[in-house]
Amino acid sequence: GWFRNFNAAPTQAFAVFYPISFGWSGVALFFVLSGFCIHFSFLRSRDFSTGRFLWRRFWRIVPTYLVALIAFALLTRRLFHTDGIVQFVTHLLFIHNVSDNTFFGINPAFWSIATEIQLYLLFPLLLIIRRSIRMKGCLFVTFAVGMLWRVVAVSFWGLPDHIITAAFCSPFMTWFDWTLGAYVAECFAQSRVAFKHRQMWLMIFLSAFVLSTLYKPLTTVTFSLAAVVSAVILDWLLFADIRKTTVVRVMSFIGTVSYSLYLWHQPLLSRMFGRLSRPSIRQHLNTTAIVGIIAIILVGIAYFSYRVFECGGIYVGNILSNRQRRRQ
Repeated sequence: GWFRNFNAAPTQAFAVFYPISFGWSGVALFFVLSGFCIHFSFLRSRDFSTGRFLWRRFWRIVPTYLVALIAFALLTRRLFHTDGIVQFVTHLLFIHNVSDNTFFGINPAFWSIATEIQLYLLFPLLLIIRRSIRMKGCLFVTFAVGMLWRVVAVSFWGLPDHIITAAFCSPFMTWFDWTLGAYVAECFAQSRVAFKHRQMWLMIFLSAFVLSTLYKPLTTVTFSLAAVVSAVILDWLLFADIRKTTVVRVMSFIGTVSYSLYLWHQPLLSRMFGRLSRPSIRQHLNTTAIVGIIAIILVGIAYFSYRVFECGGIYVGNILSNRQRRRQ
């Protein structure tokens, strides 16, 4: 059926805890934040160039990704047969998100990094459009592209059984979500809010988001509705008076290591939970303790990855860039 049937759930409590199943919406938030950070950085720069932009993105993103990719390819033994080599090469070229066969290949979380790289390649085009019709016009253009792609996707592949699929996570589908973040950045740089009457818009879009998850044809816009909700909240928080409490400091730290946490968490999470859930260990540790131990380990790995691979990649990129400038 097209309507979600809660009577088919294992227990009636599922309906109460249904909002917990929206964890994937963090990916929509990721695209909005990415659009905000990239465009805000552009607005503050005086000598932007496409080559320099892509150079900086490469050294910020690729070295850490490459380490994680090789590690998980070896861990899953993907490099020891033909299909595994195809998986590795498509992931290496950031094109694994174009096919369902490679979409969730080596690491299921990696699909969004491919989409993100493709959105980087679209950023110079977005700036060209912005010159003619400004950033608000860019929202209409990317929205139109996204709706057109939805028509094409449904026509060829039908309605998706799950929101996260190759057809429905195309950069043409998520370009509007990314541009939302860029639009908020543009408004923030001009010291004005992007969404007036935020409470009203938040209530409307949050309700629309939840309703879209209950009716199958509307799931084609669920991801973008999550992005709009994220953009409204981001716009709200940018002008809020947030004190540097312990909670804020912890969240800031998690934000700092979030890219590495994103790269490493999914395969390690399932493997560690499987090992720590053995009967011999469960005799001494309850589920809460196991989750706490896993969280500490994952954050520790993410911090190490951030300090060594992320900061190291940025450092190498800066050295090579400075050498190139001296030669010129």
